[in-house]
Amino acid sequence: MAARPFESKIQDIVYNVDVGIGLRLIKLGLYLLVMLSVMVIYTATQFRGLKDAEAMDLAQVGRNLMMQGKFVTQCIRPASMWYLIDHTKKQDPLIRQHPDILHPPLYPAMLAAGFKLFESSLTSERAARTFPPEQWVVVPMGHLCTMITGILVFLLARRLFDGRVALLSLTLFFLSDAVWSMSLSGLAIPLATLLVTASIYCALVAIGRHPDERTLVGWLIPTVLSALFCGLAVLTRYGAVVLVPAVALLLGWSFRQRGWSVATVFVAIVLLVVTPWLVRNFLVSGGLLGLAPYTALNGFDPVLDNVFERTLAQDLKAAGVLTALQGKLMSGLANIYQQQLRTLGDGFMTAFFLTTFFYSFAREQVRRLRWCVALAIVLLMFIAAFFGQATVRLLYIFWPFALLYGVGFFYILLDRMQLRIPLLRMGVTAAFLLLGALPLIFTLLPPRAGVPYPPYFPPYISHVCRMLKPDELLCTDMPWATAWYGNRNSLLLPSTVDEFYEINDYTRRISGIYFTTVTRDREYVRTLRTGSYRTWFDILEGRIPSDFPLTQGFPLNNFDQLFL
Repeated sequence: MAARPFESKIQDIVYNVDVGIGLRLIKLGLYLLVMLSVMVIYTATQFRGLKDAEAMDLAQVGRNLMMQGKFVTQCIRPASMWYLIDHTKKQDPLIRQHPDILHPPLYPAMLAAGFKLFESSLTSERAARTFPPEQWVVVPMGHLCTMITGILVFLLARRLFDGRVALLSLTLFFLSDAVWSMSLSGLAIPLATLLVTASIYCALVAIGRHPDERTLVGWLIPTVLSALFCGLAVLTRYGAVVLVPAVALLLGWSFRQRGWSVATVFVAIVLLVVTPWLVRNFLVSGGLLGLAPYTALNGFDPVLDNVFERTLAQDLKAAGVLTALQGKLMSGLANIYQQQLRTLGDGFMTAFFLTTFFYSFAREQVRRLRWCVALAIVLLMFIAAFFGQATVRLLYIFWPFALLYGVGFFYILLDRMQLRIPLLRMGVTAAFLLLGALPLIFTLLPPRAGVPYPPYFPPYISHVCRMLKPDELLCTDMPWATAWYGNRNSLLLPSTVDEFYEINDYTRRISGIYFTTVTRDREYVRTLRTGSYRTWFDILEGRIPSDFPLTQGFPLNNFDQLFL
């Protein structure tokens, strides 16, 4: 066969670049470049360090796992001491090797794997405004989860709707302020979102490969994968357990034959995935979920209203406990419905999503998934009413589904407008995209985000922690920060001075106490003078009792902080 002329090859290349596969590759490359630019610009302008207590807590657990091979924590809560004393045979609070009985394991384990690559930066004594492991491990891990979730959003939208819905959903996902804000947070929620999205996508694939049309393996493999991802989501955030009944209902509802048997197998596989961790918790602490269920006794804000976690002598049989939980449920549900539910994502897209419940989509699969997602959201609202703000944030795991349903509904409305001029249709779509991206645009505009002080500033925290030896115990109102930035065993400030004495005298000597704006910025009368911090008020004012074991100290940053 004769070789093709050189001019013919050049013409083929030009054709492909002009209208063929080359043009598609160029468009794809430009699209990826724009989205990556958004990620880089958002990170450069908005990230100045971790701002969330839970993120620091998870990070220090991951570091301990990397260094010691155990799920131990340096953030020690009086409530977890009580739990270990009350629920284990040894009745030992295990201060030196305090087991983590609060968090699920998957996210700290992934952080530990990332920290292994940057171990030298974790042990560095150099004080920096931004902690290097956050820049090189925590934030990139959040971005990686976000990018993969975006791909799954595209695939889900194509499966449920069509290509144009998929492209616009993907674009709005990557132009969402909520997406990148959560990606920078250092929380486990981006990973949980990825696993939830993957679980539902695999479930839809299994439904599409119905057993009376394809071989057993064709639908069984995605069903098993769906259960695996669902179990891993629960091991990322316990609140993701709401996904189990939702996906089980979707499978049982959608399979024409043996649907509920498939749903039962799905639940069984999820239980099989989470059982090893439940067994570990039981062996370590005497409970399947450790301290986590008891945190419902905290207030709505896990940092500001954490009286339960600060209390060593718990009395859960008191008559007021059940009444307080009932009141918390009702007030929490009202707060979530009136405020938090409307901020499921950002912009007006949540309104489009909620409106779809008054519209009947043509495809049965689309309708069923929507109601299953609604079931999971309602269940999560009830759980979040008990467990407060940290669980309310978990509503974000449903943002990808709210987004693609909102975009799908937008195109239905656009088609009914019967705009026959293509330019006009493009203008309406562009306006919709702009409105969806406005929260991101406003965030990127000046002023830029500053360091998360008060109360978190790594140089101050490192300076205080270096005054103590590695085996000494520090007491502070933000132990998650001193554990992460200072690498010191840190006791959460007990609820009363008497409990401080009890821990210091009978359990472990406390070598320093560190008050920050977490305490010093609270309400003067209702909290410090007459509220939950009243026994600490004299010490906060500098009037140290004669029998107090810590008498020397100094203020930091113009008396914002106090170290004794």
